[in-house]
Amino acid sequence: MENDMPEQKDDVDFFDAFYSQVKHLLVNTDEETCYKEMFRILDGEKKGFMLNEEMKNLLNKVKQQVQMTDQEVDEVIDFIDKNKDGRVDFTEFYKFMVKDD
Repeated sequence: MENDMPEQKDDVDFFDAFYSQVKHLLVNTDEETCYKEMFRILDGEKKGFMLNEEMKNLLNKVKQQVQMTDQEVDEVIDFIDKNKDGRVDFTEFYKFMVKDD
């Protein structure tokens, strides 16, 4: 799947566009493969990681959908970035998504 996240005008469009790209993965692939593809889509520059600021921007786009405050967004990023290197790699993303602590 070589389809990347399109730019969206508002937060609801972003969430809907992302979900439309990954919903088939939820049914047709194993859990780890699904999360790898999600990460690949979110890692728009294909660096193999997302800077914490990029992750914050993504969370800010969906925070209305999940009713998060700015402080909660910062706390989530701090929680995800286990090694505190200022970026989130796939392993950190995956462990967060499957709630593996």
